[in-house]
Amino acid sequence: MFRDCITKSLLPYFLLVFALALAVPKSAAQAGYTVTTIDVPSSTETDCNDINKAGNIVGFYADSTGVDHGFEFVNGKFQNVNFPHASATLVYGVNDLNQAVGWYTDGSTGVTHGFLFSAGTFTAIDPPTSTYTNAWSINNTGEIVGTYIGSDGLFHGFSDVNGTYTTIDIPNAETSEVTGINNLGAMVGIFISTSSVQEGFSDVNGKLGLIKFPGSGLTSADRINDKGEIVGLWGASSAGPFNGYTKIGSTYTNFLVSGSTETRVRGLNNAGSIVGRYTDSAAVIHGFVATPSN
Repeated sequence: MFRDCITKSLLPYFLLVFALALAVPKSAAQAGYTVTTIDVPSSTETDCNDINKAGNIVGFYADSTGVDHGFEFVNGKFQNVNFPHASATLVYGVNDLNQAVGWYTDGSTGVTHGFLFSAGTFTAIDPPTSTYTNAWSINNTGEIVGTYIGSDGLFHGFSDVNGTYTTIDIPNAETSEVTGINNLGAMVGIFISTSSVQEGFSDVNGKLGLIKFPGSGLTSADRINDKGEIVGLWGASSAGPFNGYTKIGSTYTNFLVSGSTETRVRGLNNAGSIVGRYTDSAAVIHGFVATPSN
């Protein structure tokens, strides 16, 4: 079953949005934000992926052996989130009810599944016919979005409402992934065009828009809050390095943690606080939270 709102031709609307985007870019490193580094103790890498209304942050970290573990960061304390018997767990989304989603790799089969973590209980998430699943985001109604590989071997976006799955595919795209959903049901994600270029998209009230950082060769749209503000990353090519960005209205603003060689913005809340990861000059990856300073 496909969503009705993405069955129309995208080209005329995309061209309009892209033309507007080119006219209003703004670059300001991390101006207007107070940036705090977040590192899980004894980790070799920390990635912060989402933040909720209370400022609780979720993500994952790599331990000294290179194994990935999910975490929640609440009131200055880290709590592990590890799916039972998994060889790796990554947390990517959290709502204001502290329900978290992500994906794990089965320690026995090596298959990657999505999951919901709510009130201390894990629930696996696997759309029908899927052979691989990533659960990216969850809103306050409990709707979960993500991506899966189907029996056709292709990536498809999906929505999960109380166990009822809906496939979400961008028309004429090679692959589609849904990475964010807000409390009003607006979504963002990425798709690979027929020319093999990765672009971001938004789906707001049934209207599709192209999300493309001006002059970029690759753009990812990762999250959208209830104000319609969008964050993600962009690069000159798929090889990177990447910078983060915010999109408020029609204005794109570059975001780069000072002194970093690469910054990726992954999540934001309604207060405008954003989270992500950055790479320092020694090639170490750190998590961060950036809060508006004005």
